[in-house]
Amino acid sequence: MELKYGLVAIPIVIAILTVVMINDNQFLPDQNSQTQQVSEEIHTQIAEAEEQKVREYTLVIEATDIQVSDNAIWHAWTFNGTVPAPTLKVNQGELLRVKVINNHNLTHSFHAHFTDYDMKHDGSPVNTLTGIGAGSMIPPGGEWTYEYNMDTPGTTFFHDHASSEGHGIKDHILQGLYGVILVERDPPRNYVDRDVVIVMGEIGFDVERTAPGPTPYFIMNGMGMPGGEQALSKIFEEQGMDGVAAQFNYTMPVFKAKVGETVEFHVVNLGDVIHSFHLHGLKMTSSAVQRGTNIQGTTVPLVQGTLESFIVTPDKPAIWLFHCHVVSHADAGMIGLFIVEE
Repeated sequence: MELKYGLVAIPIVIAILTVVMINDNQFLPDQNSQTQQVSEEIHTQIAEAEEQKVREYTLVIEATDIQVSDNAIWHAWTFNGTVPAPTLKVNQGELLRVKVINNHNLTHSFHAHFTDYDMKHDGSPVNTLTGIGAGSMIPPGGEWTYEYNMDTPGTTFFHDHASSEGHGIKDHILQGLYGVILVERDPPRNYVDRDVVIVMGEIGFDVERTAPGPTPYFIMNGMGMPGGEQALSKIFEEQGMDGVAAQFNYTMPVFKAKVGETVEFHVVNLGDVIHSFHLHGLKMTSSAVQRGTNIQGTTVPLVQGTLESFIVTPDKPAIWLFHCHVVSHADAGMIGLFIVEE
């Protein structure tokens, strides 16, 4: 009896495996074909948006030299010449269309942390492996237009997801190819007066030292002040406030707001180690991960690849320090200022 049922089960198992293998292969290239046809995939993709509003951006990947200190030049890889890339703003319900042109000498991509998009716009090695949207891994001199439906409001980010010429994905990201996307809800929140975007991380591998002295390693928005607060105090002692002001948005990020304004901070860790973000003197109310709650200790912990947004409403003029509260990172450069004016 057992042998009889065993023989009957064999063809059933074979049939099930055959169906599974056929279904699995729908995303794999034809191994029997000598030439894989992907030419249609590298053309600009046109969405069937119908009445959907389209928000369009163009980003150019290019090599950019950034003077990160008086004695160092960072040979960065950038979107549109800045680190981080320009912040992309879009509204809930819109179609986001991002045309990316690769003017660099390596393959790169644009990978956004969204959920509602076609696989061909993933911008990852899976596109190359399957041949579906293979052109979204953009070769030197190429371009691709990525599309995403904005179904969920909030903050997210994008980065290069390529690895080439011996450089891993980590190298491609830390060399500067990352940015932030703000998706405004529908209907919009009219009470937010301004946004502050801060991306924390480490500087890329290609930094040229032009003279003796310390160079930044831990950075916020592509800037870092080696020596941190101690270095800033020394500059003040030697050069006064004019010397300090000369560091604004050169070796440390500086943001301004007015008394009574509602300011939303968006802080992202795209580095390869844990960071945290501490803003002095102001009540921080989460508008993302811990939405509606006060951030205890006015410090946001950020493991790699995470973010938090929060709202502050300053009620008096002040100059507030912000920094990574892994304090060795602050000492190595992760400090900045939030200036509140009348």
